[in-house]
Amino acid sequence: MDFRFSIVLLAVGTSILAFLAYRGAQVWVDAGKRGFSPARRLGWAIVGAVVPARYWWGARIAALSPEEEETLLAQETAALGLERADSLRCPLCGAEITHAWALTPEGRPTVAPGPVECPDCDFRLDTCRHCAHFLPGGPQAMGQSGWAGGGDITHGRCGHYRSSQPVEQACAPDVARGLKARGWDRVRAPRPIVDSFLPPDSCRAFKPDRKRLRAGSVPWPDARRVALLRLLAEPPAADTETPEEGPSGDEQWLL
Repeated sequence: MDFRFSIVLLAVGTSILAFLAYRGAQVWVDAGKRGFSPARRLGWAIVGAVVPARYWWGARIAALSPEEEETLLAQETAALGLERADSLRCPLCGAEITHAWALTPEGRPTVAPGPVECPDCDFRLDTCRHCAHFLPGGPQAMGQSGWAGGGDITHGRCGHYRSSQPVEQACAPDVARGLKARGWDRVRAPRPIVDSFLPPDSCRAFKPDRKRLRAGSVPWPDARRVALLRLLAEPPAADTETPEEGPSGDEQWLL
């Protein structure tokens, strides 16, 4: 029994090593075509064997020519079934929401400045229910994170913005009674959110929560999409043609 198990374990290990070697070889060959030095090729082959996206959607993209970048952006955007690489397919109706994703100054994906809304239905990406500051439910949700037990998430409170509120509105009944007994009629508490589908117009603190977006059938941009966002955000190459220079002052007398 132990001998058979050892054979199976050896076969599985050999298969895994062969698979990693195959992926590393692909990176080695492609990096050679991109002009990487032997040391860099070896390094990326090792990294690419384990985490291929680090090379294919990272180092390789940086080594492409402007023409290759433009072609790759067009091909991959079409493969996603989108017109723009920063678009999102609406999880409710399937329409394309353009300018949905952006990159932070550090190059990380995030939701683009709002409003980010579907052109065909009432879905919005930059809503309270997708925000990390959102506290679902009533006053008992104060200080909690997540979905507050998975209850009603159509309303709640904002953990970022606070306002002065009556203790009966801001706190659970037992807490409110205790505060009233101590002479407190109002407290500063998280601002109520009446409808989590529609953010307040005054909100400037939206922070996307990956878990909540995933729960709403909105996939977070992967390495492939981040690479496309970077290509899309790159400014067009400057015109390298040398402009015509007029004659210098010393040469004007020749005219």
